[in-house]
Amino acid sequence: MKTKTLLMFLLFIGIATTSAIAQEWTKEQKEVWQVCVNTWENYKVGKIDAIAAVLHPKYNGWDDQTPLPYTKEKSVQQIKEFLSSMSLNYYDIEPARIIVTESAAVIDYYYSYSFTITQGDKKEIKERKGMYVEFYVKEKGTWLLLGDMTTRQQ
Repeated sequence: MKTKTLLMFLLFIGIATTSAIAQEWTKEQKEVWQVCVNTWENYKVGKIDAIAAVLHPKYNGWDDQTPLPYTKEKSVQQIKEFLSSMSLNYYDIEPARIIVTESAAVIDYYYSYSFTITQGDKKEIKERKGMYVEFYVKEKGTWLLLGDMTTRQQ
C-alpha cells in the first residue's frame, strides 16, 4: 500500500511540475513566433526572397563563429551560398521565452537541425544545435528581424 501511495504522490508531483513548466503563449507571442517558424520553413524549402523579406533593412546578425556582426546584405549572400550546396533535412525549434511589446519582441529559443552538404558526387550530413536570440520590430503591421545572436553547442 505504501508503494502505491508513493507512486501516486510521485505521479501527482510530476504532473504538477509539468503543468508549471508548460507555457501558454498570448496571441501576440504566437504571432511573432510564427514569423520565426515561417523563416525556418522557408529555409527548408529554399525561399531566399521570403527569408530576406523578414530581415529589417538595418538588420545585424551575429553568431559565435564570426568575429563581427553581419548586415542584411551579407546575410542574404551567405544564405544564397549556403542553400546552393546544402539542403535542410530536419529542424526542430522550441521557444524558451517570448517577450512582446507594441512594436518590439525578443524570442529566445533552442534549435537543432540536420543538413546535407553536396559537393559534386560527395554528400555529407551534419547536425547543429544551440540557442538563438532574435530581436524583432513591428513596422506597418509586419514583424521584421532587426538582429539576432546564435550560439552553437555542436
